[in-house]
Amino acid sequence: MFPIQLQLDWKANAQFAGILMAHYLGWYTKCGIDLAIIPWQAYLNQVDVLKHNGNVIVSTEDNLLIRGHAAGQSVKAIAAMMQYSGIGWMALQSSGITQISDLIGKKVGIHGDGETAIRITLEHYGLSQQDVEIVEVGFDYPELLERGDYAAIQCLVAIEPLELAEAGFSLQVMPAYEWGYEVYSQVIATTDRLVTSEPNALKDFLKITFDGWRYAFVNPEEVANIVVSHYLSESTPNMQRKLIAALQPLFAGTVGMERLGWMDAVRWQKSIDYLKTYSLIDQLISAEDVMTNQFMEQIYSN
Repeated sequence: MFPIQLQLDWKANAQFAGILMAHYLGWYTKCGIDLAIIPWQAYLNQVDVLKHNGNVIVSTEDNLLIRGHAAGQSVKAIAAMMQYSGIGWMALQSSGITQISDLIGKKVGIHGDGETAIRITLEHYGLSQQDVEIVEVGFDYPELLERGDYAAIQCLVAIEPLELAEAGFSLQVMPAYEWGYEVYSQVIATTDRLVTSEPNALKDFLKITFDGWRYAFVNPEEVANIVVSHYLSESTPNMQRKLIAALQPLFAGTVGMERLGWMDAVRWQKSIDYLKTYSLIDQLISAEDVMTNQFMEQIYSN
């Protein structure tokens, strides 16, 4: 068996339904992969996990991967679960905030992986970081919203707003991709070493993962029950089913269900250019330095 550690960038919920279902059904094991799913940790930069020795794969944001490469890490994206970022911002409906310009002069709570999204979105509308007060916050969303210290708070638009709606919150949600931030998300990344030394294991991992996602989107009720019973007991099947439905358009994007995971080098270069323009990296690098479609090409050519 070939061991792989997969570091998630959030809880083991429907955000990773395809992976969890394939894991539950034993598809990785049948293909000779001993997959260990590592839980999310608050404030962890998943790309930093790739500094450790071992057969490690992470789910992360594209900007964190680019910045890691720019800082000298030999890391590469091998697929993207989400064709569009799930990052966005939520505000109480009673606040009257409905668009980015409504945040001028106000305080916005973000997480570490969302700094790039808010900066690029502000710039897209002719604003700057000085036009809002950006503060890194934790994940205690109900308390943050009820306290009213923040005009808006970063979220994953297909997840936390649904959970908070069930808790009685009335929210206005602004998905970042609708406001100029068109990047990949839940990027599957690993080290250049593993890409070179274990191409067959990585190809098998990706094929199983996206077969699992197609299964999840076709069988949301079954998969939601498995997610709750085996991976996230504090949730409910109804909530996980809603999350799977909400995630499908983010995963399918313009590539469709037949080519889940596919990446475009031009879109990666656009992300790199964003980061260089806004001085988040200090040198311009090429898309091919940080991503490869070699495995997805093999999978979809068969």
